[in-house]
Amino acid sequence: MNENCRVDLHVHSTASARSKLGVQRSLHLPECATTPQEVYALAKARGMDFVTITDHDTIQGAQTLADLPDSFISEELTVSFRGEPQAVHVLCLGITEREHVWLQAHNDDVEACAEYLDANEITAALAHPFYAVGAPLTARHRRRLAQLFPIWETRNGSRAKELNLPAFVYIETQGGTAVGGSDDHAGIDIGRTFTQTPAAGTPAEFLAHIRAGRADAHGAQGSAAKWTHAAMGLAIRSLGRGERDDRAKPAAVLRIIERVMREGDLRTGQGCGDLGPEDARALLRGWLAGIELALDEHELLARLQDGRLRHPDLMRRARCTHERKLSAAVGEVMTMAETGLDLGRAQTVLFDACLPAIPYAAAMAFLAREKVKLNRNDSDRPRVALVADGLGTMHGVTRTIEQIRERGVPGYDVEVIGTDADVDRRLSAVAEIEVPYYRGMHIGVPGLPALTEALTEGRYDLVHLCSPGPAGIGAWLLARVLELPVIGSYHTELAAYAGVRSGQAQIEALATAALAAFYGALPTVLSPSPSSDARLAELGVPATRIARWDRGVDIERFDPGLRTPGRFAGEINVLYAGRLTTEKGIDRLAEAFEAARSRDPRLQLVLAGGGPEEAALRERLGDSATFLGWLSGRDLAVAYASADLFAFASGTDTFGQVILEAQASGLPVVAVNEGGPAWLIADGETGLLTGPEPAALAEGILRLALQPALHARIRKAGLAATRGRTWDASMARLAAGYRTALLGAPAAGAARNIA
Repeated sequence: MNENCRVDLHVHSTASARSKLGVQRSLHLPECATTPQEVYALAKARGMDFVTITDHDTIQGAQTLADLPDSFISEELTVSFRGEPQAVHVLCLGITEREHVWLQAHNDDVEACAEYLDANEITAALAHPFYAVGAPLTARHRRRLAQLFPIWETRNGSRAKELNLPAFVYIETQGGTAVGGSDDHAGIDIGRTFTQTPAAGTPAEFLAHIRAGRADAHGAQGSAAKWTHAAMGLAIRSLGRGERDDRAKPAAVLRIIERVMREGDLRTGQGCGDLGPEDARALLRGWLAGIELALDEHELLARLQDGRLRHPDLMRRARCTHERKLSAAVGEVMTMAETGLDLGRAQTVLFDACLPAIPYAAAMAFLAREKVKLNRNDSDRPRVALVADGLGTMHGVTRTIEQIRERGVPGYDVEVIGTDADVDRRLSAVAEIEVPYYRGMHIGVPGLPALTEALTEGRYDLVHLCSPGPAGIGAWLLARVLELPVIGSYHTELAAYAGVRSGQAQIEALATAALAAFYGALPTVLSPSPSSDARLAELGVPATRIARWDRGVDIERFDPGLRTPGRFAGEINVLYAGRLTTEKGIDRLAEAFEAARSRDPRLQLVLAGGGPEEAALRERLGDSATFLGWLSGRDLAVAYASADLFAFASGTDTFGQVILEAQASGLPVVAVNEGGPAWLIADGETGLLTGPEPAALAEGILRLALQPALHARIRKAGLAATRGRTWDASMARLAAGYRTALLGAPAAGAARNIA
């Protein structure tokens, strides 16, 4: 006799044939596809001394092994609190058919069943105690369960360590007996999680050890990899590959994942006609092909069973394959963007690159949601994931994000997620792309697992999307799957930029369509100005879904008192701060400045920034311009304060952050009367607004240069206007937007207090 006795106390067989999950029934997947005989063989091969089967509410599977002396009959009983929707699973071990019949007849009363089990000295363990079988268990339910069942399953092989931990801690601190089992449904991990007792010669002696408290839980715990491979194993066993060779359809795969997220923790559900077994087979085929293993599905299953393939190793391979393929796919798509975009081909290569990682992402998301249920604290402030692309490029969005990180949003915990530096959760990038027609501007492309880990492990209540970049689009899709509320913010006229820089109407039309699809799908979009409101309306966003979030200015940092005489060479220095690019109107500004300087040679153009047009501007403007490069911190504030006036030529800005910074620094501003500046400036009072023609802008520059009284009056009024545009006020408006998004979401506010 062995020194110890080991038994996997939680195993399923084909007797658990009909799944209670609607998504599984739609895909024609059973609850389990492992025959009782195979369960027995696998358990014995892994060193189990005795074998039992705990099918859901049936003993048929266990009965087929009843003639074997080293087996005993058990079931996983689903039993409810009388008159309440809450239910639990109880492992009823070593029972007879008569006892099974009695338990099933009284499965609406957990008190009665517990009393019966105790009176008949039946070994019973509360399975996965913190898993909600029906309605969520309250503290009252758990207290009563602790009184009714002194034996708890503290190590369930299908549940992650964090999900098993609360049960383990309870038994360790409050007393009781711990048992373990694989909870295997796919015939992969039977016997890898088990209960160990002192040596026992018979099943009855083994069960007596457990009732006496002489038992411990051992073996492997669950993970996203195990969860994924169990689903794949179940599909392999029950569906096979089929005869057809249809490709997995992105829409069908998304529906499968969405339904897993909605129904993965429910024991009821209806099958739907929008999915079928062919969708499951196509996903299985696509995944097997995508991970590039020279194995058929049955060999894959065999290697997972015998340990030649380990769960973490296979997941790592899938992740590496996904990242390599995604990098190549992004490169192909970017080449298309330059030579002619084939949308169908682009969708195909990107989907195929993501397919190896998609099942794992779904598993990670599902398990993370389970963890949130255990860790949720009603007193916590709502958590917001702000997902941003391209923060490495100096622009207004970057400065806004910096202010959010420095100041915070009242009533909310906000974490910035992206591939750039200076974020709270930095995503690894599988590729870095140069934005088409914009030399030097790069955006990172995160892998699907990295983005999934960030959004799921962060326990977020709301996802804030800043742009339809790679991270933004990925986060939007994941938020949809995770059923997380989403809010967007409109920062940049990307379509106009694409049209200006490419010179192709088709490129601008494609960009417009992409923006319309992205922002049109969001329930709330934060807009910085009335001109952006109008643009969003053109994209199809109803006015009822548009909310205001304008920006602020740091009036302590941007201060006229920082003026440094002689800082610049010119007698009258005309400042511009920002990107030196066509879409920012830099050519218009250069032409206007040249026209103004021809009439007043005292003028000197000072450019604080950089961009693809810098070299051409240097050659064009010569000594009449001073190039400062990108400035930040005090250097930027001193540059503002040391100039004499500020000129802004962009017609595509959604807001015009630099205008506020110039006004706060004591500079009178002249700007083109388009976009955000048209809202920020009261013409003739807090600044001058001109037509888009270079001659009109030149005239505005000359008016401020040649009319000291006008210069002084506008300088004073502009400075006063910024006192009401603080970042604190801006953050309060952002908080109001978050509140609107959370209150408008399903079951809003149920998890945390909404400020």
